[in-house]
Amino acid sequence: MNKIPLLVLQACLAIWLTGSFSFTANASSREEPKAVTFFDVSDLPARIDAPKVSQSDKEFVLDCAVANRSNEDLLGLRLILLIIDTSGKVRGRVTWTERTELAMYSIKTFDFHPEMTEDLRNTDQIFLGIEEVFGRETIWHAAAAEKALRAYSRGQHDVLPTVRKFANKFDPRTNALVPIIRR
Repeated sequence: MNKIPLLVLQACLAIWLTGSFSFTANASSREEPKAVTFFDVSDLPARIDAPKVSQSDKEFVLDCAVANRSNEDLLGLRLILLIIDTSGKVRGRVTWTERTELAMYSIKTFDFHPEMTEDLRNTDQIFLGIEEVFGRETIWHAAAAEKALRAYSRGQHDVLPTVRKFANKFDPRTNALVPIIRR
């Protein structure tokens, strides 16, 4: 009579151990996320919150939330990411564009995929900035954004990029008038 509960206990223990080891194996394929410092330029309509980068066997993933602080829908971002070593020198630099459809005055989480060639070291510091924001009607460009981001990484918080606004003549508008041609 006592053998049955002991067998059940052993079976439960075996299942639990198998599940624990398989979870450990799956978790090890992606490294622990590394915090990223975001350089916020208040004149840009987008802000990035809680950015973290992780590295799997094949790619890097930047998990974050993007906040739209404008009265215009956003379509995308052009981003700059700097990897700084312990001596304060730039060890890696990546710029890329991501589609980020985001309604006015909203916030949404995204997984971005920068094409980085350098492996991250435990001692690296990572800095992220926005170079351009693409809206339905407007494009905001931060002139000298990389220079300001490099200064920010050295603790010079008074160097800011100049933000210029341009009409977006490239992306389609949802409320554009389309002529109807009758034959």
